[in-house]
Amino acid sequence: MSLKKKATKGSIWTSLTRTGINVVDFLVYAYLARVLTLEEFGLAGFCFLFIEFANTLVNAGVNQNLVQRDKWEDRYAASTMTFVAGMGMIVVLGILGIGAPIAYYSYSELAAWVVASLAPITLVTSLQVVVSGKLLREFKNKQMGVAKFCATLISAVTIIVLAENGYGLWALIIGKLVNAIVQYFLLLYVAKFKPYFHFDKDDNKELVSFCLPLFGMTIMNFLHRKASNMFTGFVLGPASFALLAAAQKGSLIINQVTMSSINSMVVPSFSRVKDTENLGDLYIKMVTITALLVLPIFMGLAAIADPFVTIAFGEKFSPSAEYMVITSFAMFPSVVAWFLPNLLIARGKTKDAFYLTLLNLFASIVVAGATIWFGIKIMLISTVIAGFVSLPIRLLITKKHVPLNLKRLFISLMPPCFSSLGMYLCLILLKPHLTSWITNDILLLMALLVFGVVVYPLIYTIVFFKSVKRNLEELKIMFLK
Repeated sequence: MSLKKKATKGSIWTSLTRTGINVVDFLVYAYLARVLTLEEFGLAGFCFLFIEFANTLVNAGVNQNLVQRDKWEDRYAASTMTFVAGMGMIVVLGILGIGAPIAYYSYSELAAWVVASLAPITLVTSLQVVVSGKLLREFKNKQMGVAKFCATLISAVTIIVLAENGYGLWALIIGKLVNAIVQYFLLLYVAKFKPYFHFDKDDNKELVSFCLPLFGMTIMNFLHRKASNMFTGFVLGPASFALLAAAQKGSLIINQVTMSSINSMVVPSFSRVKDTENLGDLYIKMVTITALLVLPIFMGLAAIADPFVTIAFGEKFSPSAEYMVITSFAMFPSVVAWFLPNLLIARGKTKDAFYLTLLNLFASIVVAGATIWFGIKIMLISTVIAGFVSLPIRLLITKKHVPLNLKRLFISLMPPCFSSLGMYLCLILLKPHLTSWITNDILLLMALLVFGVVVYPLIYTIVFFKSVKRNLEELKIMFLK
């Protein structure tokens, strides 16, 4: 099987399994949004930020290192596992000694207990890193996805059963722990890998040399993605945090199913491309196809935000709809910038990938920190604008190492961008008329979805017919040949 077909097949399976995982996760999320109060819901999300940050520390660059090596060596994998497990233990101690006290003084004693109870997840995650790297390297996305989906199902059942029996917030905590443990053992089974520990000074030097720039990049990436949430939680409290988290949930799920699935294949596929001159064209094709599929979904989400939020989370989350609309527009610069760091990593340019992430951090942390005092809406608008402003700089940094035809990139992205915005405007204009005819939110949502599915390809075909033919041919090559 060719490399291109392996990468495409891997992306498809990653997307399919992530779709299943995110559907289950969303249903549990929506259930808990109705069962818990805004304060409890926001407190749980804020505490889990500590664990998400810890997980990024133990996974920083390790998968990429295992994937891009010329050959797999069990000895090196064992050295890597020893190193990462040691990191996991250090980070867990940091959570207990630093994270829990911060939660205690920032929120309450309950928050401190929640953070401490979630800490073991990081240790289990550190043990998963090498196993996941082996599966990614071998393009075993199907097996890895099925294992994670099964773990998610078991966790979901656990959470709902415990919540129905009055465990409240602790149902979610226990469910997260169950997910991590079950997922680890299922990944071991599908990888056919017997873990063992081995220490080698030279292996650790190689690992540190490769991962150190990515370590800083991973931390900054996390802060970039979570800046608005963190500032909202610290400045405005758990209730506002819950409203923002609900607004971002739809975008997060779409990102996991689409962008992240494709991005996970960038390093293993692009690192094996020998002719650097072809990388620019391959990147443009990847971004164009991604925009073709992703942008209408995000613009559709923005158009249906009002009925969607009410149906999914209940009336108490209605302010989240406006935030959802704003965050959806951030996808226009993101669809171009998303793959750039991993594109550079695939060429071994980790230093410049670090600079890209540093720019992302500045565009989010500084902007979010300066504008959160004026409210969530102003903060979100400002971060979207910052994304557009910083995009040209990101492209110029990448262009130093990967030949990119920026004019061709702009022309290729014009059809999906224009068609998505056209669909959004049509839905916004139609919504008031449909609302006067359809009083049921579910029926209104379905009507808007059907109209969007028809309008987007119609605009695309009428205005950009030549582009349709070219993109269909590229999709045919990717998925059928």
